[in-house]
Amino acid sequence: MLTPNSHMNPVYCTEEKNSVKNYLDSSGWIMEHTKTRELESLICEYTGARYAHMVPSATMGLLLCSMIANINNREIFDCPAYTQAATANGAILLGGVPRFVDVDPNSYTINFSQIKSRVVFVASINGRTPPNYYKEIKKLKDKGHFVIEDAAQSLGSWHKDKHIGTIGSVGVFSFGAPKIITTGQGGCIVTNDHYINDQIHAIKNFGRTVGIGETYNQLGLNFKFTDLQASFGIEQMKKLPDIVKRKKEIYSLYKDNLKDFCSFIETDLSQVTPTYPELVVENRDKLSKYLTNFGIGNRAVYSSLSSQPFHKIWKTSTPVTDWIATRGLQVPAQADLLDYDINEVCMVIKDFYKPLSS
Repeated sequence: MLTPNSHMNPVYCTEEKNSVKNYLDSSGWIMEHTKTRELESLICEYTGARYAHMVPSATMGLLLCSMIANINNREIFDCPAYTQAATANGAILLGGVPRFVDVDPNSYTINFSQIKSRVVFVASINGRTPPNYYKEIKKLKDKGHFVIEDAAQSLGSWHKDKHIGTIGSVGVFSFGAPKIITTGQGGCIVTNDHYINDQIHAIKNFGRTVGIGETYNQLGLNFKFTDLQASFGIEQMKKLPDIVKRKKEIYSLYKDNLKDFCSFIETDLSQVTPTYPELVVENRDKLSKYLTNFGIGNRAVYSSLSSQPFHKIWKTSTPVTDWIATRGLQVPAQADLLDYDINEVCMVIKDFYKPLSS
């Protein structure tokens, strides 16, 4: 059913409710314990990652990864301009200085040819990657760069035979309410590196050294998850294949219905599971208001971080990001929407543009 928050609503059913109730009735720990380990195992099995660690949010996961990267005070790091502020903010909090890099005009992911810094954030917005993604990340890692994949929107998305998030030094998924699956809030760090895995263990547990009780050899915080959320997330993971299938169907419905009225950021559905369809439209802000007046939730795509009030002290030239920031619009796509609902959104969009073309 369409609502003003249709673009943000989580999707869950009886299974998730019963799982949480059953867990509470079992007098479980509630805090991070066996259910969290079970959810992490499911994520490893699905993505092919060697190690997975649940954290309170993807934002906290990115902060933890920045701590592992050992970003030094005033050290410059590379970050795409076209991403959510959380991608950069953890490293900034540690004293790092962002260099906002413009994006590739086809995939709207970081332009690898402009990367200069030791620590590099790459964000696969809506699960998209450029054709050279694996090759470029491998090249960076071979040269000693620490590559953090912000894969917040990329669960269910692949680059060839590799799941997004498992290619860099570390990757971070989001389980926030509007993502592919949800635990309310939550995130997951994945890595294939044994040393980094030990670092995550320690830092998310106050800096404790693994297996040595109350010994603290490094700075750490409480980045732990809860078994209550994990019980919910386990049921969501069971539904992931069906959610992925439906997300791709919804994207195709929008594209087929609106092909004569707007364009879309190019998305290869054989590899990518879009969190949202991203329309590229003229008169974006007017269309957004028009949809809102009909009770249809929508959201503009990201503006360049380089131009945000807090971040503009590190302003760089980002013409590609600036172009898409004035034209991109996300429309409702939660997995429980019916074809009828999608057709209704498309009809409103068509009605908006018909007077403009007449």
